[in-house]
Amino acid sequence: MNKLDKWHKDTGEVIKKTLTSLAEGITGIAASERKDLALSVGHIFQSLRKGQFLSRLSEDWDSYREKGRIKDDYIGTEQHRSSLQELLDFLDNDSPDEIRFEVMKKIFLVAATETASDRNSLLPYQFLRLCRGMSSGEVIVLNTTYRIAKSGQMPDVNVANKWLETIAKESGLSHASLVEIHEEKLIKKHLITRRQLRDGSRVSVPNFRLTSLGLELCEYIDSYDSASEESQHVASPDSEDAPPRRA
Repeated sequence: MNKLDKWHKDTGEVIKKTLTSLAEGITGIAASERKDLALSVGHIFQSLRKGQFLSRLSEDWDSYREKGRIKDDYIGTEQHRSSLQELLDFLDNDSPDEIRFEVMKKIFLVAATETASDRNSLLPYQFLRLCRGMSSGEVIVLNTTYRIAKSGQMPDVNVANKWLETIAKESGLSHASLVEIHEEKLIKKHLITRRQLRDGSRVSVPNFRLTSLGLELCEYIDSYDSASEESQHVASPDSEDAPPRRA
């Protein structure tokens, strides 16, 4: 087995072995005494969710490898090892939910394709760390802000309350006060701009308040969706680029 095959084998096996260990842990809890089991219901449920996330990560990783979207020698890079460790640590030690997992997975896979960054870039790992520290609500507000900014049809809003109401409506969070909770945390992370004036009643409207960091993070994550849509278009039997059907 050459070195490249070893790294390919190791990466796939790390994910699969983690999934196997998780399954064994659940089995062990299920076989424990009833009183111990009662205390472990929450742990079992969380473990099942982690197992689902790991399975999806494994499937997507294998798919990317089979399609040749990840170069053989990328797997031996420090960027890949650090990113994989961060993602697995997130699944193992945090309480992952669907929204946060999807964002982390997208960053991990975009980095692996080396389309939005190169293997020497420090950004993918920093983006993973940043998103790991976000709540799902923060992700929703940030993504909604980006979608509005990207649309090019940003409402003429420079009053803070109007910005909150717009995000609440477009995100489905409904309540401006709920958006405001996440707004404060996104400001501290330097992903959206601070309010203006002494009373904080005004906001800066360029990029609908996204900072340069917030914009680049969102564009990085969005490159995953763009690549996926392009891949589906090429693979579609009705696509002009698809190979002709056999008679």
